[in-house]
Amino acid sequence: MHKILIYIFAICTITFFIQSCSSTKFVPEGEYLLASATVKSDKKVISSMEMESYIKQKPNYKTFAIFKLPLFIYNLAGKDTTKWVNRTLRNAGDAPVLYDSTMLYLTANNLKHVMINRGYLNAEITPTVEFNKKKAKVTYNIKAGEPYKIDNYKIEVKDSILSNPIFTIPRNKKTKGSEKTMIPTPLNLDSILYRSSLVKKNSTFNLDVLDQERERISSIFRRAGYYAFNKEYIGFEADTTLGNNLVNLDLAIYPYNQSVDQNGQQITIPHRQYRVKSVELYVDYNPLEDGNINQYKETKVYEKNGYKIKYGPRGEYIKPFVILENCYIVPGTLYDENMTAMTYSALSQLHILKNVNITWENDSTDLRCIITCVPDKKQGIMAEIEGTNSGGYFGVGTGIGYLHRNAFRGSEQFNIGLRGAVETIPPTSQGFSENYFEIGGETSLTFPRFMFPFLDKDFRRSIHASTQFNSSYTYQRRPGLFTRTVLSTGIKYIWQDRRLSLNRHTFDLIDISYIHLPKNALDTSFYNDLSAAARQYSFSDHFIMSMGYTFSRTNVASPNRRNQPIYSLRASIETAGNILSLAAAIAGTEKDSIIGSKQIFGTNYAQYIRGTIDYSKTYQVDEKNSIAWHVGGGLAYPYGNSKQIPIQKRFFSGGANSVRGWGIRELGPGAYYFKANHENNSDKDNFYYHSGDIRFDASIEYRSKLFWVLELAAFIDAGNIWTIKDYEKQEEGSFKFNKFYKEIAVAWGLGFRFDFDFVLVRLDCGWKAYDPSNNPNTRRWPITEPFKINKNTAWHIAVGYPF
Repeated sequence: MHKILIYIFAICTITFFIQSCSSTKFVPEGEYLLASATVKSDKKVISSMEMESYIKQKPNYKTFAIFKLPLFIYNLAGKDTTKWVNRTLRNAGDAPVLYDSTMLYLTANNLKHVMINRGYLNAEITPTVEFNKKKAKVTYNIKAGEPYKIDNYKIEVKDSILSNPIFTIPRNKKTKGSEKTMIPTPLNLDSILYRSSLVKKNSTFNLDVLDQERERISSIFRRAGYYAFNKEYIGFEADTTLGNNLVNLDLAIYPYNQSVDQNGQQITIPHRQYRVKSVELYVDYNPLEDGNINQYKETKVYEKNGYKIKYGPRGEYIKPFVILENCYIVPGTLYDENMTAMTYSALSQLHILKNVNITWENDSTDLRCIITCVPDKKQGIMAEIEGTNSGGYFGVGTGIGYLHRNAFRGSEQFNIGLRGAVETIPPTSQGFSENYFEIGGETSLTFPRFMFPFLDKDFRRSIHASTQFNSSYTYQRRPGLFTRTVLSTGIKYIWQDRRLSLNRHTFDLIDISYIHLPKNALDTSFYNDLSAAARQYSFSDHFIMSMGYTFSRTNVASPNRRNQPIYSLRASIETAGNILSLAAAIAGTEKDSIIGSKQIFGTNYAQYIRGTIDYSKTYQVDEKNSIAWHVGGGLAYPYGNSKQIPIQKRFFSGGANSVRGWGIRELGPGAYYFKANHENNSDKDNFYYHSGDIRFDASIEYRSKLFWVLELAAFIDAGNIWTIKDYEKQEEGSFKFNKFYKEIAVAWGLGFRFDFDFVLVRLDCGWKAYDPSNNPNTRRWPITEPFKINKNTAWHIAVGYPF
């Protein structure tokens, strides 16, 4: 405990030194360093981060929101800028922000408008400045008062506003032959506008919400044929004289045009509905080469039902039906902005098209839709090289691949690639034969549609789907452990709803893997140390025939995210062996008398169910600092033909994306630890026994941008794995409700990240804080001895954030 107090004191002293040392070194006489600028409000109307975004002048930012490290680096420089060292320090650091009084009142004005927009019409903003030793601390005090609330809300649409006051909404209706047609359904306009309204009685009089309501109503009109309608034709009239902070609110819709004739009579031109007359698609158009669209030279034209597809110098490089399947704008129907957005999204996701643009030309109430597409290169070659780090073994991986974006003239994407990797085994590796080695190849063919019989046509068009056929082969050599080959093939469907594009679905219809271990593939000592179950279900030839479903959702690319946190959800479920088990039952296959399980073609097959879920969220503290957290778990259960899960489907803990105080595959399960058995010459830990059937991970990480591409991070990780049963040689590794919480490992650490825009490389160092293993040679609380680097730390090099 005495040592811990010393460490804490040392850290506090260093932090204080960095915070206070010469922070005003480059502040001229008569000027003040802007030390802080904060907003204090007696009511939490909006988040602190959003409120502070309206501050016109901000102080030098703080690393980890604690100390101004960039300013400190800048102040380390001397005043002689002819010296390289001084210029480098200044470029790496942040120049001091000098207090500017003119920004004080601009900020107060900004905050006043923000409060009025949120319904606090009587809010008072009082800025105060405290000067002390060449530093200025600015505080914006907000006295919000009581918000105004909406008492009555009325929508008024005069008969002269619309050329067709009866709205028609297209809806599906089944007719003879079970075919679906779109029929117009008349609805009252007022009921449409009131339905799902963002403005409600007794809600706060929020001007931002009123603007969103204008956008919502404008979209309703543009989905019903009113092509020229926008939110400028919608206005609100508010009566704030009722008293008691109440507001009467009227929504008015203005006509398309209004004027006065020579006789002083008012002439009103109503909004008109527009109809799609034709759709023209130029699928080989390059504006830089072809110039104006009227100069386009087509080599072939395909016409059908009001559509006109014009091919250029490439000819009919993409089949017409593929284009029409992804075009939702229908000639002869009313204009609908949703159909425009869906068409743009669908065509943009065809691999062979690089750029898509949709424009409209109108003649009276007839619309001509012009869609131009710039084709991408049909073929390409890719090469990559990357460093690898697995459990302290460093190496290099390289790959080369061939890509065809239009394999059968339907925007089918064909991929084939080769990949190899070598990892050195320190410190005794003397030659290539002693290193970890892996080589393999993979190929896939992706069709941009749902290839499955009996699917409804409307369902096919309502989602963005693709069908992928894939196969791969991998050869792995792990000296001192095993050599094996893995042959896999499968079919999967990937789709997103056209409107709810945040959701992504992946359905693995079938995935077949054959794992083969050649004769003498297992190291003798490694094999002898395995349990009988491990030998049978993981280190002998076996089939894994599975099907599964994965759901993922993220708002990273959502246009409505604004200042909301970024989140990501991924959940999956997988089951294997059921079809093979059914086939074995039909064939009358009996269990092998020696191994105790059934076989297909003389080979074991795995049977299990496996599920995982992971959720992460990132909050932006300010433009330079963010907090991210993650929680996840998994469960795998063997049944039927299996007593254990195959090694490639079990869970591991530790490593760059798990509990970072441990190396990959070093932690757990539960309180398990390796016990050397000198009688059997077993003095090496076996990675297999650090695997389990249950996984739990939780992390929180503070990220702070420093300078250039450098970012710092501080993190705390917790988690472990467990076995679902008491397996041989994995003593103390099973999950028990009365003790699992005592077996959750904890680590803390620091990291450097290099954000090069196209790739982020990170270096993390994790320290063990709590070790749940019952190893008598380790401490339960390693946090008390942080300077035992070799024993209590783990280093990780990885690409991308851990979550």
